[in-house]
Amino acid sequence: MKNFAQLNSNNIVTNISVADENWSADGWIEFTEENPAYIGGDYFEGYFYHENLYPSWKRNGTGLWIPPVPMPTDGKRYQWNESTLSWDEVN
Repeated sequence: MKNFAQLNSNNIVTNISVADENWSADGWIEFTEENPAYIGGDYFEGYFYHENLYPSWKRNGTGLWIPPVPMPTDGKRYQWNESTLSWDEVN
């Protein structure tokens, strides 16, 4: 059995299916455990990615979503605040 993802015209994953090894259909791309597809995620330059949860985040050179401000590296826990475009410390 193989895993397949169906993409829309914007390369967004709209459906996931498992089929036998001889199945093929237009608009479906095989994916693996090493590079799984996610409904709502996208297919970008040969790889599947989670959907972008924050409009302010942009892709880096490797296709990952990154915030406009790097997360602090002081060992504390933070979460992204899209309304202030900053990291809020989590207590």
